[in-house]
Amino acid sequence: MKVLKLPQVFHDGDIHSIDINNDNSYLISSGKDNTIGIWDLPKLIQICSAIGAATTPELKKELRQFKTLQNISCHTSLINSVRFLPNTTNEFVSSDVNGYIFHHTIGEPSTSKQLFPCDNKDFPAKPIIDLSVSPDGRLIAWSTNDGKVFLFDLVKNTVQELTTICHEKPMIQRSLAFDPTNNFLITVGDDTQINLYQFSYEKDTTTNYKFRLINKISRYFSQNPLNVRYKRISWSPEGELIPIPTATKNQTMMISLLSRSSKWGNAESLVGHDTASEVVKFCPKIFSEKENDTSKVYTIVASAGSDKTIAIWNSTRTNPITILTNLANGEVHDMAWTSDGKVLLFATSQGKLGISIFDDIELGYAFDNDSMKSMIKMNTISVEPMTFRHPHEQTVGNRKQLPPIEFLLQKDATSSLVSGPTKESKDDDGTKKKDGVKKDVEPTSKGVIEPEVIESSNVEQPTEDILESVMANRVDASPKPAKPVKAEPKTVGNTTNNNNKPSTLSFDKQKVTTKNGKRRIQPTLISTTGGPATTPATDITKPVSSQTTSIGKSSMEFDKPSYSVSEEFYRNNKRPRTEDVNGTIKKVKREMEPVKFIGSVVLNPNTSFSKVRIATPKIRSIFQIRSKNNDNSSILDVRNGTGNESKPSKITYFKKEKEIWCDFIPKYIQLATEGSDFWAITTNDGHILTYSHISGKRLLPTIVLGSPVSFLESHNNYLMAVSCTGELHVWDLQSKKNVLKCSIGPLLQICNKEGLVKSDNITLCAVTSLGIPLVTLSNGSGYLYNKDLAVWQTVTESWWSFGSHYWDSSDKKPQTLNMFSDEQSIIELLEHRTNEEVLRKTRIGRGKFFNKISKNMLMKELCAKNM
Repeated sequence: MKVLKLPQVFHDGDIHSIDINNDNSYLISSGKDNTIGIWDLPKLIQICSAIGAATTPELKKELRQFKTLQNISCHTSLINSVRFLPNTTNEFVSSDVNGYIFHHTIGEPSTSKQLFPCDNKDFPAKPIIDLSVSPDGRLIAWSTNDGKVFLFDLVKNTVQELTTICHEKPMIQRSLAFDPTNNFLITVGDDTQINLYQFSYEKDTTTNYKFRLINKISRYFSQNPLNVRYKRISWSPEGELIPIPTATKNQTMMISLLSRSSKWGNAESLVGHDTASEVVKFCPKIFSEKENDTSKVYTIVASAGSDKTIAIWNSTRTNPITILTNLANGEVHDMAWTSDGKVLLFATSQGKLGISIFDDIELGYAFDNDSMKSMIKMNTISVEPMTFRHPHEQTVGNRKQLPPIEFLLQKDATSSLVSGPTKESKDDDGTKKKDGVKKDVEPTSKGVIEPEVIESSNVEQPTEDILESVMANRVDASPKPAKPVKAEPKTVGNTTNNNNKPSTLSFDKQKVTTKNGKRRIQPTLISTTGGPATTPATDITKPVSSQTTSIGKSSMEFDKPSYSVSEEFYRNNKRPRTEDVNGTIKKVKREMEPVKFIGSVVLNPNTSFSKVRIATPKIRSIFQIRSKNNDNSSILDVRNGTGNESKPSKITYFKKEKEIWCDFIPKYIQLATEGSDFWAITTNDGHILTYSHISGKRLLPTIVLGSPVSFLESHNNYLMAVSCTGELHVWDLQSKKNVLKCSIGPLLQICNKEGLVKSDNITLCAVTSLGIPLVTLSNGSGYLYNKDLAVWQTVTESWWSFGSHYWDSSDKKPQTLNMFSDEQSIIELLEHRTNEEVLRKTRIGRGKFFNKISKNMLMKELCAKNM
């Protein structure tokens, strides 16, 4: 491999895009100087290949004087993208940051034609972010800074917006690329989302394109997207893989290779760049480790970015083949491969152009063009049809019908040659429609209101259901400004309808009052014709809010109580029931009160009146304890069942992976411990079972404590258990006697007048070789139980660590190292626990903490002396 960087600075010190045509005859570049450079690529490769250790001055001079064949100046701003048409050798397109796109033809002379913006004013020019050309050279896709993606058809000269089928908030699409099979278009946005489109051409005479959004992927990015200028991507030569730069996993930058055959899942993750990798380009060739070997094929990927590094990857391996560091002072903006896969060119933000030349079989054995075409054809055949329902579109739950598939059709596109319908023509059509409407409405808007206006569809017909009638005319309890002008027509219309149907009683027009919890309705005068009397005009003109005081107390205004309300409150509700039309009241059947059981009638005084609550460990499905007596070769295996006789819990003792004994318990097992010659386990209901260490024989009948066990510890022949109510028991299982029984309640400060409060946590609970309980709390204090005094005694505390000159009592001097056994001292253990709690609470270090305390004490002493 040979790497060479040209000494010149091109495009005013900033190259943004480069590309190579399909026969490797031209290289085009663009950048800051608003011009496009056309290079003689074979000559450049020849000069770079000849440069080596025996380079002549003439060759160096030729390299320094190497320049472009011609420059094209048609843009007026920075050109950020140039791309060759894949089906030609001398045609390419370019775009700039002002939103202009040109089509160029290299020749004598070269020609340029503006494609966009066109005459149609519906598509204004917006700054372009990235541009891509389809493999057949027909479609051009580009993204703008307002989050839109556009399509241009070079054959039919139409332009159309693609993002109209997304129906989401517009977000800038940093990169887009067509696949080699000419079936997919992928876009990568700033919102950590990948949009995947599928398209095809109609098989009729129109040959129009049709696009569809088939997938949205966002799981390969973090929630905080990186602010990068470019995310240039490319497909693998056979259309199987697509690289996603700036992907993250656990705050690690990487390149994710998505596989089309794996339903767009992650095939490989390439981790190597320190910062964001902005450019990822696939080599256009497929390689194998051995010649004509199709069993192990792979592709080559080149990645670069703002870390000034170019990495060459094998798509089947996680480690890079080679890494080129510090190639330029700036970031790499773009890269391009030759069609034979032997040369890689790169452009930097400092205006430097670099070239990497590989040996013939350095990257592997490349497949010929016929094999490449057959691979692309196989992937083309496996593409699903446009009407295929993907897994994420299937029905879920009770959803029985899927929405129709939305397509973007070219028949709805706008021609770039002939302007579309102008605003004047649209306005003329709209004016005609509006005039027609005005002519129809004009006669009814003059003069006195006619009955025909009252019979319009928006006037509600009266209903015979009293409930619906009252509910429909409920007045909002919140005060609102009265609008009597709007209330008049509605009241008149209702009155007219009531005269047409005399059999219907309109309760909402009667005066309703509430007295002593009962609704009273003012009687209605019935005329000789059977209809109600007309309401006086003074009542008609009253505002709606005037009836709030009388109707506001109606029981119809209250919804049914929530189920979160007590049943007793709902049952004893004193609100009146609504009367029927004939005035009769149905007698409500008395509800039977169910018998409710809160808990067991028999209470355990230890748990019902205990002032101590200690947490109990969770039930684990499987846990093991390795024996310390047989060189860690024995294991007690505990497997919990369902806690009943159908599937009991199993206890098995293994020695050198051979089962010695087992037992079944129809309960959940919480804790287990090992003594000198016994095993002890505890169940979730406070029972303790003891077994012989070797034979598995029960040493004692089941020990019943009455409450679950929080701590189960042992040392030598002693077994200690602490229940969740604070009771502490120590037994000598060799002599089968109780050593002591006490409570750890005094350590938790249970004397509190405020009731049940949170106390300090127990960080250590153990028993010594003499059967003495040992407890440490989260406040840093350590306690031992004195059997003779029958009380707890404080051994260490955080304040004593500052005031004592004998802290850290373990003597580590050389002359005393051999005077004691290797067994850890109890005081040293308690002091170590105190140190840990002090450092954990302060979070500033032991030295700073003690220095702060000493300063506070000195200040207090000075204040005391001054007083």
